[in-house]
Amino acid sequence: MKTNLFRKKTDRVVTKKKVTAPGRARPFPFFNLLLTLFFWLALAVFFYSGRLMRPVQLVSGQQAPETVFAAVDFSAENMAATQQKQRLAQDSVLPVFTVDMTAIENARNVLTTNQLTQLIPGDGQTDMQAVIFTAISNAVSRGIISASDKQTRFNGAAPQGKVTLRGPKTDTIRMIDSFLQQPDALKEAVEEVLRKLPREKRSEETVRALIAQWLWPNLVYDAQETETRRQQEVKLVNPVFETVSSETVLLRKGATVNEQALLWLAAHEKRLSELETEAERIQRLAGSGLLLLLGLAMIAAVAGIIEPALLRNRRQVLLLATLSVLPLVIGKGMLYATVNLHVLPSSVIQFAMPLAIAPMLASILIGGAAGLIVGLWVSFALATLLGGSYEVFLLGIMVSCAAVYTTRDVKRRAALFRAGFWIGTVEVLVVLVLAILGKPAWTTLLPQLGISMFFGLGSALLAMLLIPVFEHLFNVTTDISLLELSDLSHPLLQSLAINAPGTYHHSLMMASLAQNAAEAVGANGLMLRVCAYFHDIGKLVKPGFFSENIQFSENPHDELTPSMSTLVIVSHIKEGVTLAKKYKLPQVIIDGIEQHQGTSLVSVFYHRAKTQQKEAVSGQPAINDEDFRYDGPRPQTREMAILMLADGCEAASRSIDKPTPARIANLISEIFDSRLRDGQLDECNLTLADLNKIKKAFIFSLTNMLHGRIAYPRMDEPEAEKPEEKETNNSELPPEMK
Repeated sequence: MKTNLFRKKTDRVVTKKKVTAPGRARPFPFFNLLLTLFFWLALAVFFYSGRLMRPVQLVSGQQAPETVFAAVDFSAENMAATQQKQRLAQDSVLPVFTVDMTAIENARNVLTTNQLTQLIPGDGQTDMQAVIFTAISNAVSRGIISASDKQTRFNGAAPQGKVTLRGPKTDTIRMIDSFLQQPDALKEAVEEVLRKLPREKRSEETVRALIAQWLWPNLVYDAQETETRRQQEVKLVNPVFETVSSETVLLRKGATVNEQALLWLAAHEKRLSELETEAERIQRLAGSGLLLLLGLAMIAAVAGIIEPALLRNRRQVLLLATLSVLPLVIGKGMLYATVNLHVLPSSVIQFAMPLAIAPMLASILIGGAAGLIVGLWVSFALATLLGGSYEVFLLGIMVSCAAVYTTRDVKRRAALFRAGFWIGTVEVLVVLVLAILGKPAWTTLLPQLGISMFFGLGSALLAMLLIPVFEHLFNVTTDISLLELSDLSHPLLQSLAINAPGTYHHSLMMASLAQNAAEAVGANGLMLRVCAYFHDIGKLVKPGFFSENIQFSENPHDELTPSMSTLVIVSHIKEGVTLAKKYKLPQVIIDGIEQHQGTSLVSVFYHRAKTQQKEAVSGQPAINDEDFRYDGPRPQTREMAILMLADGCEAASRSIDKPTPARIANLISEIFDSRLRDGQLDECNLTLADLNKIKKAFIFSLTNMLHGRIAYPRMDEPEAEKPEEKETNNSELPPEMK
């Protein structure tokens, strides 16, 4: 039964990655070629199939670089005439005033019967109070004006001598002369009171003194309401248009660009777009499309020089195409909002282009080279969209370099905001340089500076939101996600610490070893640390069959045949992959689980099987070493190769009786030579120089990990020579079991 089971397992064919012979160029994948052509065609149609949209690149205040003539007749707004019409409409709105009625309320609360006793003795005070209050109310509600306000017409606020008096229900238009001054209002109020008094009680001085305190100028100018009404009236004014004939000079070289010239240029571009025929549109589409194709070919050539493997990776090419579509679509929308909807001023459109988002995402998801490549392409495409703007192309290159440099080692999401700040700073510096050359007005320069910093920070925020989306869609793992997985409180790692403590300790030591070696050769140390944590999680299924977890119990392999022991040992790879997928670990960790042993030989059981065959009866089939190997694949990257070497060296170092630097160095050299002879490093891109650096890093790390300690005597025993304790040595087991 055991033999049959083993035969079923060994019938599987070990697949190996096909390696191209050195010096022979690998062909460009046909899928990537089709994807590139489709992407180019869709982009050309999306960019240029509609009406001509070209923003005016000049800004108010700068000097015109060339003389511009009108190619066709067109209609444009006459700003001077429109502004004159708006001023007339604004002046037609009368100033708004309100009447302060506070005096009436004060009189109601303060005027008492005692004050009226001297006028009407006996029981008539109540009626007299109503008479006086009515006289005060009539005078106050009509509005009282001071002599200076009447003379100066409220300091020029009412130059026409008329005002709008705002009432509780309706407004009335009043002449300034219709308002009473304080002396006249007081005189009328006193006369009204005196007419109601008995003849013998009519004391003008007493009445005047009684009500004079409530009558003061009470017209209040409502500046806010007046301005609101004037702005509403201005909005109702239709612009004044004039016809500009062809061959008219729209802008003269060296002249200062003003708002009227910008309106002419925008109207001229709009008219050209309206007059464009279908044949001209197709011609423009073909010419611009070919320009994009040349740019795409140039970018592909650059990518082939600095990162040739990138063009042959289907998933990464598709990811780069998707990343480049995002800013191009946003840029097209911003151009439409500027030219057609007039939401953005044309002076800021080139600095509002989303030049940083694609290189930021590409740098974080794939690498710095990919970030530069996609940044160069997006800069060229958006510059072409804006009519060949070299400012946009220059700005895009600078922003791409800043984005790649600041995101080359992003491990925390908060670091993206720092990257966004530096990207915005680079944009601001480019704006200042262009301002020195173009000399725009401050009213134009300040919005350009503000929007440059805003879009730099906005790119970082958008990247933070999109990173998890692209990680999920394209099965990519960033350092940000790896750092989250490096938390040792992960359920799998906690289970490993409890159920397989020896494996857990081995994984921690191996993580430190691999990360130090990765830093020596410029590999991804964080990736190696996380992969080392999880590489042996498959041992959770049968932890007692691996030597690092065997403490004082019997070795279970003593009861198994070499083939069955090999099957148990090798199965931890498959079990680890199953657990990794169950807990939704990223593909890079699954690769580490599958490749950390490669197709190496389970040597102890292979030699045990050969020994047993020699001792057995002759006639049995020869032992095939392929039956005692892991399924692989072999390490495909230098990170996976370092992981394999770290696993073997850390496990083997436990078998050294008295670790010294020389013994550690010899052991590591033997393991490296063994892996090289066995072909385990044939499919990764490690050089001999890299291997030498890794070896030195391993020797340094293991020497410090395995350093000795002074044996301190116990306090309750004499300082005499003690017999050495017998140490458990399981060196007969292979490194892959430890």
